[in-house]
Amino acid sequence: MTAPNLAHHHRRLEAMHAGAPINQTIPSRVSVSAGQAEVHMEVTEAYWHAAASMHGSMYFKALDDAAFFAANSVVPDRFVLTARFEIELLAPVTSPSLRAVGQLDRREGKKIEASATLYAGEELVARGQGLFIAAPIALAEVPAYRGTAAKAGATDSSPGD
Repeated sequence: MTAPNLAHHHRRLEAMHAGAPINQTIPSRVSVSAGQAEVHMEVTEAYWHAAASMHGSMYFKALDDAAFFAANSVVPDRFVLTARFEIELLAPVTSPSLRAVGQLDRREGKKIEASATLYAGEELVARGQGLFIAAPIALAEVPAYRGTAAKAGATDSSPGD
């Protein structure tokens, strides 16, 4: 894929992220480049557990999204799926802003390894690494990637990000 086409693919991945229903519930934004992605999330008390800091599921969401989009950045025709993802929590989060930085680590056929680091301000609060698989789902079939909205009330039973 040529550089202009690859850049177009990255912008379409960003649009796909913005169009995913989960990102209406848990707002975030992503920027994608070749082998890299950065996710920004605002954290409110709605995401806290009973001990007044961010719930672990939110660490996972930010890290998985960053690594996922880093992985999918190098697969121009297929949706990738998270096959395995491990996180290491390093510090509690009460900061209002998070930044997750994802990077491609290795690609071997359909298998893609990517990792991510999560920051609250300048503090490293978590890291994760995962295995992603290029699925038989064509990106051209994903409405948000194509730039069209899914029908209201429609559900998607396929797994993914």
